Amino acid sequence: MPIQLVCSNRRMQEAEGVAKLIAEHRQSVAELESLGKRAMEAEGADAVLLGQKLDAVMAEEAAVRRRTAIAPVATIAEMKMKAAYFQRLTAHGWCEIDVDDWRALLGSFTKLQS
Repeated sequence: MPIQLVCSNRRMQEAEGVAKLIAEHRQSVAELESLGKRAMEAEGADAVLLGQKLDAVMAEEAAVRRRTAIAPVATIAEMKMKAAYFQRLTAHGWCEIDVDDWRALLGSFTKLQS
């Protein structure tokens, strides 16, 4: 039976592997960083367009981060992987993690079946 999780839109979706979600989030953070650098150097109409794109990419990054936080863990190794990843996010200041993300992350750890 596939693992299910509830997203913010209240529909059930099949959970992806923790490693795949972390990779997706890392890609989102890299895209956000690249776009942010370009937006800082842009002027005029380009700055406005890049600003709008930056807002969309920031929203996507937050959504991927939330999915990563709430993804259930099946093994101790996945738990360690998620914990280490979120620790790196905060240690390097790659993105701001809000309280709901921390709650979701900790909640995913409590559901590990031993």
